[in-house]
Amino acid sequence: MQLILIVLAWIVHLSKSQMGQLGPIPSQEKLKFGETNFEVRDRNELTGNEIPVAALPFNGGAAGNNIAPNVPYLNDAIGNVGRVAETAKKIAGIPGRGLTERLSSSPQCSEDYLKFCSDVSKMNNLAVLECFQNSNKDTRLQLSPECNHHLWLYKNNVTQDRRFKEAAATVCRRELDNCPDMKAGVELLSCLMENSDDIQNTHCRQFVGRMEVVVFSDFRLMRDFYDKCSGSVSKTGCGVVSGDSEQDDGEGHSQGATIHCLEKNLQWVDESCRGALLRVAELSADDYTKDRALYFACREDRERFCGKEVAGNGRIYKCLMDHKKDKHMSDTCFEALSVRQKMVTKDVKIDRSLIKNCNHEIKDSHCLSRPDASLEVTLSSLILCLEESDVQLSGECESELFDIRRGLMEDYKVNPEIVANCQTEISQNCDGLRREGKTLHCLMQKGMKFMLSKDCKTAVRDLLREVKAGSDYRLDPYLAEVCQKSISALCSNLKAGNAKVISCLLDNVDSNLMEEKCASNLYELQYFISRDFKLDPNLAHSCKADVNSFCGGMDAPDRSSELFSCLHIHLHNRDEGLSPECATQMHRALRQRASDVSLNPNIEEKCRGDLGRFCDVNKEFDCLQTHFAELEDRCKSVMQPFITEESEDIRMNKALMKACSPMLRKYCKAELKRKVDEGEALDCLISHKSDPEMDARCTAGIQHFQIVLLTDYTLTFKFKQACKDDVKEYCENSGKSKDAVLSCLSEKIRNQILKGEPPLISERCRAQVKFEVLQQSEDIKLNPSLYKACRDDLNSLCPSHTTSTTDAALECLRKNDGRISDKCYQKVFDKQEELQEKPDWDYHLMQTCKRYIKMYCESTDDEMLDCLYGHIKEGHLDQACRETVLVRMMERSRNSRLNPTLKRVCYLDMGRLCPAIREEAREDRKMDLQGAMISCLQDHMYAKNEQLSPQCAKYIRHFTMETALNYELDPQLKNACGEIAKKKCHRVLIPPGGGLVLECLKDLVETKELTDPKCMKQILKLMLEGVADIHVDPPLAEACALDLTHYCNGVPQGQGQQMACLLEALEDSSVTLQANCEKMLKDRKELWEYAAEVAPPETVGKLFLQIHHSPSRNYFCVSILSFIAGVLFFGIFCGRATEGNPQVIEINSALYSPSSQLQATEDRQVEKIPLMREGLVL
Repeated sequence: MQLILIVLAWIVHLSKSQMGQLGPIPSQEKLKFGETNFEVRDRNELTGNEIPVAALPFNGGAAGNNIAPNVPYLNDAIGNVGRVAETAKKIAGIPGRGLTERLSSSPQCSEDYLKFCSDVSKMNNLAVLECFQNSNKDTRLQLSPECNHHLWLYKNNVTQDRRFKEAAATVCRRELDNCPDMKAGVELLSCLMENSDDIQNTHCRQFVGRMEVVVFSDFRLMRDFYDKCSGSVSKTGCGVVSGDSEQDDGEGHSQGATIHCLEKNLQWVDESCRGALLRVAELSADDYTKDRALYFACREDRERFCGKEVAGNGRIYKCLMDHKKDKHMSDTCFEALSVRQKMVTKDVKIDRSLIKNCNHEIKDSHCLSRPDASLEVTLSSLILCLEESDVQLSGECESELFDIRRGLMEDYKVNPEIVANCQTEISQNCDGLRREGKTLHCLMQKGMKFMLSKDCKTAVRDLLREVKAGSDYRLDPYLAEVCQKSISALCSNLKAGNAKVISCLLDNVDSNLMEEKCASNLYELQYFISRDFKLDPNLAHSCKADVNSFCGGMDAPDRSSELFSCLHIHLHNRDEGLSPECATQMHRALRQRASDVSLNPNIEEKCRGDLGRFCDVNKEFDCLQTHFAELEDRCKSVMQPFITEESEDIRMNKALMKACSPMLRKYCKAELKRKVDEGEALDCLISHKSDPEMDARCTAGIQHFQIVLLTDYTLTFKFKQACKDDVKEYCENSGKSKDAVLSCLSEKIRNQILKGEPPLISERCRAQVKFEVLQQSEDIKLNPSLYKACRDDLNSLCPSHTTSTTDAALECLRKNDGRISDKCYQKVFDKQEELQEKPDWDYHLMQTCKRYIKMYCESTDDEMLDCLYGHIKEGHLDQACRETVLVRMMERSRNSRLNPTLKRVCYLDMGRLCPAIREEAREDRKMDLQGAMISCLQDHMYAKNEQLSPQCAKYIRHFTMETALNYELDPQLKNACGEIAKKKCHRVLIPPGGGLVLECLKDLVETKELTDPKCMKQILKLMLEGVADIHVDPPLAEACALDLTHYCNGVPQGQGQQMACLLEALEDSSVTLQANCEKMLKDRKELWEYAAEVAPPETVGKLFLQIHHSPSRNYFCVSILSFIAGVLFFGIFCGRATEGNPQVIEINSALYSPSSQLQATEDRQVEKIPLMREGLVL
């Protein structure tokens, strides 16, 4: 049948040629119709269908030969020439004059043809028509009104004549099966165009293509379009268009210009007209020449950029769009392409390249399925549909979607909503920033400064959501341009194409390698991302299940901004926590939002008043942290979790990261490798804060943040997580201050240790309390109450340590505890008591003895100080550690409340034997500075021979022995004899220990070089203790150790029993003692005898009582009475001679008086008693 139609068409052509209407057939002519070259032998006048010679059913020879001889053959084959001619006329559409006359020879257009189109064959009306329509603007404007009107009438008749449908039905018979209800020519053509991809018939395809040129030259030829858009044309003023587009002079071919005008004003167009516009754009999607405005605007650009591209299937559109951002793209073409893009956002069918490259994905996901196929599908809905479907996108489809998104970011005029809602903001603040996405970034910047209307801000947000701007920096042309150097310097190891590059840039926003323009544009984009959960694609994807579980799902309308807050609540919920993937993304988002207050919507909104009151535009987070205690409640409520998360993830603290990045890389590499360090990185920095190589700026930053964290214990993430249950249980009334909570918890811990009870506080919390107290003992400013009470004392006594971040300030106050003010002493004493009970909380001790703690005492904790002191005697410790340990041991000796062992084992004895001292010490902590409590217990144990509890007696014996080895541990002995020891015993002062200093002082007593009564009193006191227990005289005990084992084995220790055994052995001629033991025993006897001469009454009395209660009292009595008899005999004969010059000694009348009487007796006038009288009294 097709062959018959072709033959009929040729017969008609031949008949016309013979009648002189057509002239000779052109020979082997190449004509350019639209964008396609065809090799033509003959043409149908109306349809323009080229009929190749090869398609003819006969060999007519070369074109132009006389083929009339073949006509009878055809006539015979068909049968009726008249019927054939009639059918051919239907196909050719030549009912009469209006369609059959030549446009080139018509009275109205003949002159215009000769003037403008003489090089086009006058035999083909469509060729002439295309010449008139496709010529440049000047030519079109010079067409005579008569020709212009005639051309319109011709086109109108073509599309409206019933025979147009008959011709189409003949050429496109099978294809019309898809268009059963189409009656009008334009409707029929529209249907054929819509299904053009499915047309297989070459002649039908050519027919449709050529007729489209007629239809798309004038909007008035589209009857349905004209009916629906006439009102919008009038409203928008698009009936007459001036400028670079086609000019509508009332009669011209202005469909392209009118449609272009309506498309530019799409936001003002009626709904019915908008649908018609989109329909027209769909029909012109395949070939850009059908978009008249675009065709004329981009002719030169088409040749410049796309000269090698073959038209069809939207290839020219695609090519031009790819070059849109090229600086050589003309403004007219740029504008026309933007209008086209804007239409695509309303109807994706307009983008033939998108439909082609995503065809399978669209079909498989049913993204274009609608009850009414005529309904348009917006670009945003298609993108969303493809993203939410489970269909895997091909590379071609992904590339197509990427180009579309980038185009939307590049030119704001592509987005009708932005044009409609942001026009005022653009004209006032962003005019002249059209290309490369600068306008959009200008709007985002104004949004950060609250300079956008609500509708404009919504339009910008919707665009960013549609584009998924946070998923790939390349989607934002301007951002990609200004950040290229920063990406190369900071993120070159990351592959472009996902959100990791943007995350990398945000993580390094404070780096020295970050360019300022890049940082500011990142902030502009992140400002909107932080306010819309869905704008962060990685977060939305990773947390989809969590949102459904905890937050009611992601599809809830107008809840996008609430979803982040909802997930944030569950981030640290131990019972109902987020999935690991979601938690990781949440922490990443929190780090990025911490760069600037504007990126944290809740803080920006609720802290606006405090920001204005306290802060300038720089370092707003630091400012709010510094003034945390002064913030309004609504601001404090959002800053509290923010600071807590900073302590959890140090990368959120941008100021600290900037100051400490090199130190983190040096000391804390392992902690930084963790996705969320959970406070470990901060703890690592704190533990190295005082290292010699620590950067001063980093140290200052750490201290500042530590001080901020003191305001509320919940601000410190690790402390809060570890101790919140314990605080609720035991310290709920302590308030929120970390200082107060720490004091409460540490007191609970110490009390349990003293009572020997199992710990109440959990192990995790105890570890955190230890860490925090260590920091307080390192830096006095981290203990606000102590620092406040002692600030004046620091200035006067420790001026060089007032600004120190080390432990030097606290150490200075401890050494001067007798000179500081009462209020300072109370705080220092509390800290001393805490550190004595928990020496592993003592920063100075832990630092100076770190090596030896690890070697000898790592697992001792509460007994650590005693362990270290034991190694002093063995000579294992260096000088710094030894001095620290001795200072701590001397503190214990001076004040019973600083001696945890004494408090634990002698608690009942202190209350029973020394109640007055304990009561006064409670009221005045300084009262017990000179070891009054220990002295009282020693007095009762040795002088009065009263029974102490076994544990207490054992400790007092041990303590007395230690003070005999190191005189500095006895505060009363040191105060009384310290200066004398420095002068007379300086050779044995170093190293301390071993009892050498005390032996030196005893020698001074024996040689009568020691005349100071206070020092004498202390030496005699020690002698008394040595009589009662040989082991408190370490040199004697060491010299006689073998003899004790040999001769006194089984003799109990204490009450002088072992001493009596040795003295009896000394007098027994049958017993041979070790030479050293024998010598030292004799020396001690002589010293005791001399003590009887010089000792004050009370001392002698106590000595007598001790001897009286001793099992060796008979020996001591015989020895002493013999000595007294000698003195008495000497006195009878020589007493008068010495009466005028008696030897005297100044003594203290109260050697072992209770501490309540100590001060009074020291102020009493020193008594002078003749030695001779003393002997007589005894």
